[in-house]
Amino acid sequence: MIDIHCHVVHGVDDGPSSIQQSIRMVMEAEKLGIKKIIATPHFHEGIFGSKQVQSKFDDLKKRMDGCGIDLFLGHEVFLQPNIPELIQSGKHLTLGNSGYILLELPYDTIPIYAYDVIYKLHLENIMPIIAHPERNIPFVKNIHSFIHFIEKGCLIQIDAGSVVGAYGKKSKAFAKKILQLQLVDFVASDSHCAEDYNHRYPQAYQKIMGWVGEKYSKKLFYENPEMILK
Repeated sequence: MIDIHCHVVHGVDDGPSSIQQSIRMVMEAEKLGIKKIIATPHFHEGIFGSKQVQSKFDDLKKRMDGCGIDLFLGHEVFLQPNIPELIQSGKHLTLGNSGYILLELPYDTIPIYAYDVIYKLHLENIMPIIAHPERNIPFVKNIHSFIHFIEKGCLIQIDAGSVVGAYGKKSKAFAKKILQLQLVDFVASDSHCAEDYNHRYPQAYQKIMGWVGEKYSKKLFYENPEMILK
């Protein structure tokens, strides 16, 4: 398994507060059979974006050398109008220096500049991945607004926590619906602590297997995530 969305770097966002907690997260992931993790600390200019991210990630990677998990650095990037310009200026915001970027939308609205940002990212040959749309109120209320993002060329990542009901019945129902419509490309942990792994990730995999079968489940947890890191 490959986890493309995980807040495992300590002291830079709302994830673990210590290196010991980060290490415990990685060890829990390894127990579940996860072989690769893309660390995705929040990036929101002016709020999240610690200059210590790289050094703290490097420290974690060094400490976990030989543990059986490969660590990569990315970000969960809050949707802002200047994201394409930040990338052009040399800001490393993609997942593992790939051609994919993980975007987080506001929970209660779709910004008027969203489609313009997506268009400009495509001009830079960067594929947007929308993080946890099942937790966005406008999408849950109107699936057509969600599908419009796919039509604009976005890929979709849902959270394991949503699948097991951690974010409420509506998010779970929407996640199930778009899974059964095969509109989802990735399932990720969005873990902020070790418990998010051992209480959500394996349960989500089993539940999704029951909803959509083994073939599609493997695409979501194994095959599609692998293409990001090729």
